[in-house]
Amino acid sequence: MKAVKRALKVGLCALAVGGALLASVPAASAAEWHWHSRYSSWVACQTNTLTQFGGWNAEHVKCEIDGTWNPFQTYSLYLYY
Repeated sequence: MKAVKRALKVGLCALAVGGALLASVPAASAAEWHWHSRYSSWVACQTNTLTQFGGWNAEHVKCEIDGTWNPFQTYSLYLYY
């Protein structure tokens, strides 16, 4: 019985130390693409990208077609952060 109690204490101490070490690890980066706004043309999307986010790296800003192509296509601006 004494050995079981001692093993239990050692196990709990190990869990406490492990939890303290895990708490000190920084959180993982949650960077992902976020929708920002929608435009009626590719030119409007690119113009607003340059005027609003011209100082950003090209890898962090993009214009994409919404859905499948059609004659009245809209474009969305996405930001990566």
